[in-house]
Formats: sequence, C-alpha cells, structure tokens
Amino acid sequence: MCRPVVAATKFIGVGSLGLLTGVSFGASFATIKSLLTLPSAPAAHRSFTHLTTTLSTLTTPLTYLTTVSFLTAYLFSPSYKRHPYLLITAMLPVLSSGYASIVLSPKTNRMEKLIEDNGEKGVNGEELRDGMLDWERAYWGVVAGRGLGFLMAVVGIWGDGA
Repeated sequence: MCRPVVAATKFIGVGSLGLLTGVSFGASFATIKSLLTLPSAPAAHRSFTHLTTTLSTLTTPLTYLTTVSFLTAYLFSPSYKRHPYLLITAMLPVLSSGYASIVLSPKTNRMEKLIEDNGEKGVNGEELRDGMLDWERAYWGVVAGRGLGFLMAVVGIWGDGA
C-alpha cells in the first residue's frame, strides 16, 4: 500500500518542482528582457506589475504542492528508504520562496514607490529599468534554489528506482 503512495508522491513532487523551476527560469531569463523593450516606462511598469502578480499566483501553489508531496513521500517511506534528499528537496522551494519575499519585495516596493511619487506618466524610465534589472539579478537566486531542488529530486528519484 505505501509503495504506490510513495512513488506517486515522488512523481508529483518532481513534476511540480520541474514546472516551478521552468516558470521561474522563464520569468528570469526571457520575460524581463522583453519588458525592457517596451516603448514607454508606464507600459513597462504595468507589465512588470502583472508579471510579479501572475508569477506569485503560479509559483505559490506549485511550491506548496512540491513541499507537501516530498514530505508525504518521506513520511510514508519505510525507514530504510527515508533518504534525507526528500526533506532537502521539500525545503528548497520553501527557502527560495522565503528568499524571494525577503530580497525581492523591497525591490518591487521601491519601484511601486517610484510610481506613487512621480505618478504613472512621470516615471523615470532609467530608474524603472535599473529596478527591473536589480529584480532580475536577485530572482536568479530563486531560480538557483529551485533548480538545485529539481536536480536533487531527479537524481534522488532515479537512485531510488521509483
């Protein structure tokens, strides 16, 4: 009974962590660069705000699903198969989300304050560009944490033979 549950939860965990890593990588690698090519600062700001909101909406459930899946696999595994990679892989998405909220929130808030102070039409494009590039550089830390977790999950599930 436990073996199918463990295999299914590991598979769900790896799949959701792969999606989470892919979404994060796409946002960091391609999306910001596309936003920087928009013709006006207000349009870039609106798009960036939409990006961060959508990114949060997509990544939060995937983070929870990944963490719960790997923790469930750990709890239902027989004692001789309770490998610590399940715990580490479960915690890396949570830690990277914590990093995102601690490091990225001030950068996002700084850009929001810029808009409040200047109004949407008076946005300084260079300041907005610098803020978006800072956000992109900081987001690579999130991508690295999630990517490391995904790599560990793939190697771990392959090693388990699940």
